[in-house]
Amino acid sequence: MVRIPPLLVRLFASLLLLSSVGCANLLKSRYAMDDPVYAAKYEVGAEKTDVPGKVKQAIDARFVEGLNGKYLAGGSQWRNATQGLLTGAEWGYEYYPTSWYSSRVGLAGYLGPDDWYAGLDTGARIQLPTRLTPFAGVGMFNGLSTVRADASDDRKDNDEDGSIDEFDEMETNVDGWLSTVYPELGVHWWPVGQARITAYARYLISSEGRALDDWLAGVQFTAFDR
Repeated sequence: MVRIPPLLVRLFASLLLLSSVGCANLLKSRYAMDDPVYAAKYEVGAEKTDVPGKVKQAIDARFVEGLNGKYLAGGSQWRNATQGLLTGAEWGYEYYPTSWYSSRVGLAGYLGPDDWYAGLDTGARIQLPTRLTPFAGVGMFNGLSTVRADASDDRKDNDEDGSIDEFDEMETNVDGWLSTVYPELGVHWWPVGQARITAYARYLISSEGRALDDWLAGVQFTAFDR
């Protein structure tokens, strides 16, 4: 059984708290007037005494259908195999064909003290068409990576400590290709109509075997347009 590192638990909890900062303003009327579809729908706002109408204006995100834009994400990945932390970033494109579904594609790279990987990340998410909403998704990564291998009998000083072929000495080599698939859970929050903040956690299932499955948590900012 894979143990979820406390560091990732604390990181994801902090990201969820950051994403929910807007709860205090959830009843603010007509938060997304920068989007033309939302603005046309709520051009005439609800009366001050119309509490249900104002709540609807404040949480309605059905207008996101048709939005597309670029995103930047950053995260941390706990690598069980090396008991180390990788950090990295992702830059890509996201599209809403419907108000409850989005797809994305981007370039991702993560670097740690012992290894790194970089390549193409794709995914899809389903969510409620509301201003603050949980989501669930699936994704796939394909790219280049390095691997740690036993080097206790190669007559080289791989760790540059002046000795060769030590017990448990390891070397890092370019592995060539890495593929992972992952389930994903997270939270979206729309501070305005054409910008979204996302916190997410993924469980990466590696093509290299269950010993290399890892947890990754991150935050994403996306700027949308029509």
